Amino acid sequence: MNRILYLTIAALLLVLQTAAWADKVWLEPTRPTAAQSDWYPQAIQTHTGEIIALDAKQLAMRMAGDEKESLFAAHRVIWIEPSEVGEKQAAAIKLFDEKKYDMALRGSLDALSERPPVWRQQWLSMVAAQAAWRSSRGAIALELVSQLDRRPLPPIALAWLPIAWRNPRGISGTATTDAALKRLGDPSSAVRLVAASWLLSSDRREAAVETLKTLSADHSRPVIARLAETVLWRATSPPEVAAAAGRWQERLDALPIVLQVGPTVAMVELLSNANQDEVAERLKLSLQLTPPHPHPDL
Repeated sequence: MNRILYLTIAALLLVLQTAAWADKVWLEPTRPTAAQSDWYPQAIQTHTGEIIALDAKQLAMRMAGDEKESLFAAHRVIWIEPSEVGEKQAAAIKLFDEKKYDMALRGSLDALSERPPVWRQQWLSMVAAQAAWRSSRGAIALELVSQLDRRPLPPIALAWLPIAWRNPRGISGTATTDAALKRLGDPSSAVRLVAASWLLSSDRREAAVETLKTLSADHSRPVIARLAETVLWRATSPPEVAAAAGRWQERLDALPIVLQVGPTVAMVELLSNANQDEVAERLKLSLQLTPPHPHPDL
């Protein structure tokens, strides 16, 4: 075989193999500065390569074909398709997607035995917390959130907190309410946020609102504060929704894209209940046609 042809084929195979085994990352486009125009929307960016680390502040990855590390702000990470997913992880995610939450809870926790990277462990644990809540195991869900919140979490993990973004029909029962009440004064801000969101549909609504107001004013946890502010929208009475919708939309647009799904879900329900059907339908279609990322409430 011609040596040049042989080397070309070998190089092509190497490129294909590298692409097949690369992590794929979706990033929010950079926001325009005050001096730049935002008239022309920017596209979501995708990168492939090897993820070195992802924490609450930044993503470090080595692009395919590049030796140096590239750094991106963690809040820009919308979604990640890892190059390798163990059999247990794949099975657990499949069960969750099929809404078999009881089995998904056990499967997600079992998948941690495959020792995926720390950022992946955090996300799988958040899947387990979601599955626990949705299978009426509120105490387990809150304990998982408590354990996760012992170290700073990337926004992509916080986006999957088991927050009740709408009236949790079929999820909230006596056991869930009791679990939330016990943890409403928890040292973890994330636990208090989740617990308060569950109690907004209970007879302890007033205590939940006060907890959310306190969290929304806590500048030491800015992401939790912004999420608490949006959860508080659920305490708005139907006659007040129309007047508040414009302000909510501004606050929603200011959030990182990765955190926008839950608040949008909340807005859709609130607007629908307030007979603001046109605006509610527009937001609902935005989630159906162009969802920012996979989310358990979609």
